Order: sequence, then structure tokens, then C-alpha cells
Amino acid sequence: METKKSQAREYNSLFQLFKTPVSQIPQFFAYAGEDSYEFELIVEHYREVLQTALGTFEVILIVPESGDQTKLFAELFTPDMFYPRKLIIIKNATALFKPILDAKAANEWKDYASGFRKNITSVSEEIYALIHYDGKDIPKSLTELFQGTLSHFKTKVLYPNDYPKIFKEVCDQEQVHFEQNATDEFIHRTPANVGAYIKSVKKLKQYLHRSKFTLEDVNSVLFSQNELNTNVLVESLVQKRKGDFFKEFTKFGDQNSEILNFLTRLTYKLDEIRKVKVIRARHNGEVPIPIMDDLLKTGSFSEARKNFVRRQLVSDSANFTDKILDLFYEQVIEMNIKFKSGLRDEEGKNYFIQKIMHLFALLQDKSSK
Repeated sequence: METKKSQAREYNSLFQLFKTPVSQIPQFFAYAGEDSYEFELIVEHYREVLQTALGTFEVILIVPESGDQTKLFAELFTPDMFYPRKLIIIKNATALFKPILDAKAANEWKDYASGFRKNITSVSEEIYALIHYDGKDIPKSLTELFQGTLSHFKTKVLYPNDYPKIFKEVCDQEQVHFEQNATDEFIHRTPANVGAYIKSVKKLKQYLHRSKFTLEDVNSVLFSQNELNTNVLVESLVQKRKGDFFKEFTKFGDQNSEILNFLTRLTYKLDEIRKVKVIRARHNGEVPIPIMDDLLKTGSFSEARKNFVRRQLVSDSANFTDKILDLFYEQVIEMNIKFKSGLRDEEGKNYFIQKIMHLFALLQDKSSK
């Protein structure tokens, strides 16, 4: 008979996981991505599901500190008569598993990995493990360590034409409804990832205690003066509003996810500017709506939002020559590599500010044109 251990699979979306019947949720599940909030959503889902399925259970937190690999081994493989039902939560798993998965590992880690592989398929079905693998993908060596029992989901890059679909899935999941102008504003200003969408919708429900929301609701609850809005950073940069950029940046919370989200949004904006420049070159300086819908995937936008987007992009594109666009892309790629390689804290913040000042200088420097 097929067991949970033999049902290991890759999930295409978090919603697919959330809709999985209680009896079929993965026993071992890994999330690959930078967004800690999305992982917390998975943890919350498992807590609720296991409370229903198992009743009382113990929650074990594993982090990459000295000795926690040994703790993980013991929690998984040593029977516990007092707490037989467990949810093991593994954070910062890249560092935790690094010595175990290293091809040149010392003998003690080779023995550890051998014992892990030998025992993982016989773990009690009342023990579950959630892994936050803080990288872009789940390495083959990790799935091999779990002997094919590890289901997983890895975050994917969302493009503008994905936003309405993802937003609808979130609304269906949370059973809420937005007026059209509220939908447009939410999609336009909320960071483009499932975690941010769900977090924002839950915040609206929590603050307003209802399931239908207006534009005023979205602006008053979500876009307060205290939270960093990466969309404001992007718009301020491409429109050469340095003062507004650094005013917004004072809300930066020293989280790499904020900078990575900004770089993603900036890349989308640069792509849109490049496409608008191409459209205008081919259509005598005009941007026909049907062409914009095709190239920028704005077909699902309201007419008012389409006209706003068109006016804004035409204005933004006037600040960029082809040379400046190329230089921007180069800088964004360099910053992405740096921050995804672990640059953070004060050093990362100073590096980021230095690069942003350089980008503003490119826009101001007439010799770059």
C-alpha cells in the first residue's frame, strides 16, 4: 500500500499544498526560498492540520548551531514514549545540512549521512519534519539523504501577467473579495510573492473583521507610513526622486528579502521601460493599448489602470537611454549575486546605498546618454 513516504513530490504552488487532504500531507516537506513568511505559513498550516489529525503533539525547533545535527538525528530516530507525536521545524537548513551533504565530508559526517539514509524510511508516521532550505533550489544530495521521501516546493519568479492569477488564488483561499480599484492598487503596490499577498490579505481581515474590501481599506490598512514599500523605492529611483527614495528607505528593516524583492521589482520595471521604448519606436512615439496588453500583459487591468500605467511608463522611459538601461541591468545583476551569496547586515546596507547612489548618478549624468 502506498504510504506518505512513497508519495514524495514537487508541489507547484503553496495552494496545492494547502488543499492537500489531511491524510495525504507530506511527512517530510522542504521549502526552498528566501521568504521566511511563506515558510511560516506552511508551519501554521501543518500545526492546524496535525492538531486535527494527531491531537496533542510536540514542536521541535532545529537551527544550525553546534550539536543540532545530533539533535535532529535523535528526534527523528529515537523512540520517545512521552512525546511520540512531533513536528520538527528546521530553519536555515542550508547551513545545517552543509557538512552532512559535503562530498568531501569528514568521516563522522559520512557516518551520520549513512545512518540517516538507513533509518529515514522507517520513521514513525506520527513524526513530521518541515525544512526551510534558504536557497533557490533543493539540492539532489538532500533528496537522496531522505531516500525519496522528501516532498518540496521552490519559489518561482512571478511576472506581471502572473499577479492577477496569484491574487485570485489568494482571495479564493482566504474567501475574500476586493472591489476592482482595490484589486488594482493591491497588485500594483504589494510585493509580488505569494507570502506578501497572503500576509496582506490576512492583515486586512484581522484589522477590519470582514471579507469585502475597498480601495480606502487597502490604502489605510496596508500602506501605512511605517512599512517599507519596495514599489515606492522603484518608482522613486526611475523617476530620479532621490529624496523620496531615501525617505522610504529609512523604513528598511535589515532583511535581505526586502532588498531582493526591490531588485526583482526593479528588474520588472526595467523590462517594462525597455518594451515601451520598443513600442514607441515602432509606432511613431505612441503606445497603443492592444500592443501594450500583448507585450506588458496588462489585459486583465481595468481601463483606468491601463491608462495610468501607459502614462507612467512613457514618462519613466524618457529618463533612460539604451546605454543607461544596459548599465542598470548590469548593476542589478551584480547586486543580486552579492545578496544571494549572503551579503547582509551593515556591510550589505552600505553596499546597497553605494550602488543606489551610482544608479542615481547614471540617470543624472548627461554624458551617459
